[in-house]
Amino acid sequence: MDDELIYEPPAPAEQAPGSGEVASPAELSDVLLVVATMTATPFLQAISTYFGNALAKGMGSGTRDIMHRFIRRQARASLDEPSDVVDLIHLRTEDGWLVEMKVAVEPEALAQLPELCAADAPLGESERRPGTAATIRWDHDGYWIAATVRENGYHVAFTWDPEAKQWRERTYRRPVRVT
Repeated sequence: MDDELIYEPPAPAEQAPGSGEVASPAELSDVLLVVATMTATPFLQAISTYFGNALAKGMGSGTRDIMHRFIRRQARASLDEPSDVVDLIHLRTEDGWLVEMKVAVEPEALAQLPELCAADAPLGESERRPGTAATIRWDHDGYWIAATVRENGYHVAFTWDPEAKQWRERTYRRPVRVT
């Protein structure tokens, strides 16, 4: 019979690399982190073309879901190899800073990104230690944080002020020397 279903036993679990133990599929998915890397400007243009001013005005849960699906599609399109899941997006600003954000980014964070990326970098390349990362990420407390290492070797952090549309140095912490 052509319509007959044939039972096949499940495939054995894959072995975790470098161990003698068998890893469950759930453990393997925790190991794999898919990151899409894009230039900030085209990504932000696509978002604003698709959503217009909805981000600035806030959005309901339905629009938020649509936004996350759209971001996920944009992220998948930027990958060299196809993937069903994309966890993080890395955007590269014109100043060379790396913006890290989850695919399920909060709308208020996304609404601030165009001005944040268009603003002067919190610390210029000549003021940073050569070869150090310059990273911007959305903090769980609800604001953007930029961090890097100054040329003198001290860690420095900034927070984005959306009203003033500029970076403000976080001076309330003791300076930490990075070796």
